[in-house]
This record gives sequence, C-alpha cells and structure tokens, in this order.
Amino acid sequence: MDLRREQLVRLLNRRRRRIRLMLVCLTTALACGLVAGIVGPQILIGGVSHRGAQAAASKGRPAERAARTAGPVNLSERLRLDPRETQANAIRWQALPDGQRAVALDRYWRLAEMDADERERVFQQYAAFRRLPEKRQEFCRSRARELKAFISTLSLQDRAVLAGMSDEQRARRLLQLWQARYGTW
Repeated sequence: MDLRREQLVRLLNRRRRRIRLMLVCLTTALACGLVAGIVGPQILIGGVSHRGAQAAASKGRPAERAARTAGPVNLSERLRLDPRETQANAIRWQALPDGQRAVALDRYWRLAEMDADERERVFQQYAAFRRLPEKRQEFCRSRARELKAFISTLSLQDRAVLAGMSDEQRARRLLQLWQARYGTW
C-alpha cells in the first residue's frame, strides 16, 4: 500500500511541476506580448507599419516617402517626454482608428521633411509651450481649436492668401478677420 501511495504522490508532484512550468511560460508570453504592444508603436513611428504603407499606397503617395527625408525624428528623446506620457501615448496609439493614425504619421513625416532650422524652431516653441502653467496650456489648446474651426469657415481664396504670408502677417490678418466677424478676440 505504501508503494502505491508513494507512486501516486510522485505522479501528482510531476503534474504540479508541469502545470507550474506551463503557467510560467504563459505568463512570460503574456508579458512579452504586452511589452511588444506598448513598445511596438514607438519603434514603428520612425518607419511606416504594414497598414501605414497600405494606406499611403491607397492614397497615391509614393511608398518611398521615408527615403526622401533626412531620417526619422526621435520625438521621445527630442521632446523629453515623461515615461508615463510615453506609455499613455502608446496606449492611445493602439486605440486610434487607422484614419487618425495616417493623419498622425503624415504630421510626423511633415516634421521629418522640414529643414533642420525650421524643425528646431518648432521644438523650441513646443518647449516654451510646455513650460506654461497647465491652465494656460489648456486655454491655448481651446483657442487653437476655435481658431482651427474659424479658419475652416474661410473661403479657399482667404486660406490661400494666409498660406502665402509670414507667421506675423498671418496672425495679424487672422485677427482682423476674426474681429470683423465676431468683434473682440
């Protein structure tokens, strides 16, 4: 009787070890999948993912867009994002529909295609914006949304004229147009 019992105990111990090993493997696979899901978009943002390449090809853009630029811009390093912001952005990226991802990639490539001085100016403006208090940043964001909506109501001719102006001239003209329509800014 003792031999049978001993044999049963050994079999149960082996089975427990196998189950533990399978659980360890499953946990490792899930952890790797999670890391790949979070880090993947950050790695691919410098290039174009398979879906991004299909979207670019379907819109008639050349697939060699990356070859025309000087190289990808390392935004995380350049913007000095907090690791929590980087993680939150990766999660938001996963939740974005393909259309909005294509718009974000287009913005990225426009930034990458800028000459170095202009790109540096954009980064300096962004750094200055990030130094503002949180309430001021939110006010600027809401004003930018209002201004974007206002610009979309302008005629194509007005938008073409604005596009040909310098930043300061464009700001003055937009202020004049806004005041003509709504009164005070």
